[in-house]
Amino acid sequence: MMKKLIRNSFLLTSILTCAPAISGVQVGATRIVYPSNSDEVQLTVQSKNTSTNHLVQAWVSNIDDQGDAPFIATPPLMKLGAGQETIFHFIYAKKGAELPKDRESVFWANIKFIASTPENMRDQSKLQIASRTRIKLFYRPTSLKDNEAFSAYEKINFSRQGNALNITNPTPFYVTFNSITVDGKPVTAPKDTLTAMTMMVAPYGHISLPAALKANSVIKWNAISDYGSATPSKESVLK
Repeated sequence: MMKKLIRNSFLLTSILTCAPAISGVQVGATRIVYPSNSDEVQLTVQSKNTSTNHLVQAWVSNIDDQGDAPFIATPPLMKLGAGQETIFHFIYAKKGAELPKDRESVFWANIKFIASTPENMRDQSKLQIASRTRIKLFYRPTSLKDNEAFSAYEKINFSRQGNALNITNPTPFYVTFNSITVDGKPVTAPKDTLTAMTMMVAPYGHISLPAALKANSVIKWNAISDYGSATPSKESVLK
């Protein structure tokens, strides 16, 4: 049956997106937190399309898309019927090298969808596009507490170096910014430098973003919580 879904088709390179819903298929979270003492974490995938079946593939990749991530997705491939819902399980497989126990690690959880070919078009050649959504998977050691993760963004330090805003994270958690403003003006990275890490600061790490700064500039920021929602905003005066 699965072979019929891609028969007489050419699979175009996947369209990448971080949105939780594409092609009538909805992913049940915008991020995943994997406690290190859990056997697995689950992700719900639901078809909102009542007339089209999908072939769905799941896997975990490193945040830089290089090498193999130490996670297994099960099932790795399945058929999702029109209007149906399924659950993917992500399991940490150590592969002989454990992840750090003093800080979070981050990966991509990937879900790829291929829509089935309508009955009246199955004898025709057809360009078929696979759509992929990806969300961040944070592996959190048990020594790190969830309430500390929520408040980690409050501990971020800002400093000025020329026309750059230096952002330092003194915590063991990844901090993903929802917004940063300097004197009311949004701070963003240049479009040609955008990556998965651009607006995210690694544990005990730092990033720099271009900004028009002056003495006593007011920095206002908030972050994205474990639940995918925006945290309350914080303010700091640049010294």
